[in-house]
Amino acid sequence: MIDPDDDFAPPRPRFRFRRLRKLAFWSLGLFAAIAVVLFLARWQMGRLGQRQLTVMTNRLDVDEPGWRLDAVLEAWKKAEPPPNENTAPLVLEIADRVPGEWKTWRGSREAALWEQISDNQLPSQDAIASARDQAAATSRMRAEARGLCGTRGGRFAVALEPDPLGTLVPHIEKCLTVTSLLRYDGHLSALEKEPNRGISSARAALAVARAIGDEPFLGSQSGRMMCATAAAQTAMQVLAWGEPNEGLAELQTELLAEAEVPYLRTGLRGLRGTVDALFRGLEDGTIPSEHWFWIKHANINEIGPEHTAAFRAYRALLPGDHAKALEILTAYHEATNRPPHEQLTALRAVPPPTGPPNEFRHVITWLVVPPYERYARAEPQLYVSELHLSEVAEAGLQCRANLLCAATGVACERFRLKNGRWPGALTDLVPAFLPAVPLNPFDGAPLGYRLFADRAAVYCFWPEAPTKTESPEEFRHGAAPGLGIGYRMWNADKRALPAKEK
Repeated sequence: MIDPDDDFAPPRPRFRFRRLRKLAFWSLGLFAAIAVVLFLARWQMGRLGQRQLTVMTNRLDVDEPGWRLDAVLEAWKKAEPPPNENTAPLVLEIADRVPGEWKTWRGSREAALWEQISDNQLPSQDAIASARDQAAATSRMRAEARGLCGTRGGRFAVALEPDPLGTLVPHIEKCLTVTSLLRYDGHLSALEKEPNRGISSARAALAVARAIGDEPFLGSQSGRMMCATAAAQTAMQVLAWGEPNEGLAELQTELLAEAEVPYLRTGLRGLRGTVDALFRGLEDGTIPSEHWFWIKHANINEIGPEHTAAFRAYRALLPGDHAKALEILTAYHEATNRPPHEQLTALRAVPPPTGPPNEFRHVITWLVVPPYERYARAEPQLYVSELHLSEVAEAGLQCRANLLCAATGVACERFRLKNGRWPGALTDLVPAFLPAVPLNPFDGAPLGYRLFADRAAVYCFWPEAPTKTESPEEFRHGAAPGLGIGYRMWNADKRALPAKEK
């Protein structure tokens, strides 16, 4: 029997119940306090985010009227050429009729040897024979594609998805197919001693780029860059294998005009409008969270009740997230208004929303706004794509460098045809053959030019290039590492030399 006065006796049941009740009361109170704090914090962050969004959109409405997606698309459609000048349907028709046999050959090792820039030396006999085997089957298609030469532009039909970020542009791949066919035709023309036809092929490839026009999508503008670069390379390969004497002035004008196209600015303007439309759709419910196309980039395969609940909890933060996405994309867009050689530095200076609580408050911004660099966050798979803005921006500058060097090389060829020699300096081309000496898009200095006994070279050098390559000696600044982009123009007796024996 336990002595009630014993100090070591266990607590009585009533005392134990009282302790449990007190613990439950304080636990419930603590939980309620936490819930109230979280609710108030969520409410306050929602109000703050809405104010930030209002300030941001009001600023854009004043500084850049027509920045929203519907206005961007309306302006794009208004610039559509008349039906009789719209080359887009013809590009699609040609692409659909390209023989499957040629498409298969295009992906072969022989085609790679044929298409690679071999400068003034011809490809191997095996590569030439392989290319000639495709000539008959593609003759009609190549002639129709050359008919694009000199055309003004086009407008492809784009079906905007309810979730605008899910909009696809499958016609870009068809443009690349036609451009590749024209590149093949240009090389074949030079080989067959018809270099003037080859110049027409290069100009037609530029017309394919113009058919893409100012489509307000980064993917479209990336495709236009590839078409334009291929056109410049085709023209210079024709000059390395032959002596065309027709269409050079027109080609030069078109190359210089294409070099002034603001690829990145056009794509970013469309992306900002698209991201704005996405946020507005998520905020007003016209784009249900479970139907959001880009939700797959959050590694969610099946949408369940827990995801719907999480999105509802996050909905109050959407305005602030929306404002941050517009802020970053606007800073990107403003950076593209700077001179080309200053753009990369300005883009790199735009900070992503790193560190808590920013990453929690700007989840969708992380998903849909491309970072400038991959290393901006530890989980790159959470980005909208594996393509980062630095890659698009750098590709745009390299495309501009190719176009300017090719245009200047054509001007040098025109000077040689008239004077029987290469210009002593690029300033000799002004103003008869060039309005001004173009500037290197990487440093803002005039293009480089070197003169040798058997050739001249026009080039741009980029010492800070992220990828250092073995550039030809003519395109380098001493032993300094970097990327050299340019072309060599050969004396007439040094063109179309036989391939080197292995």
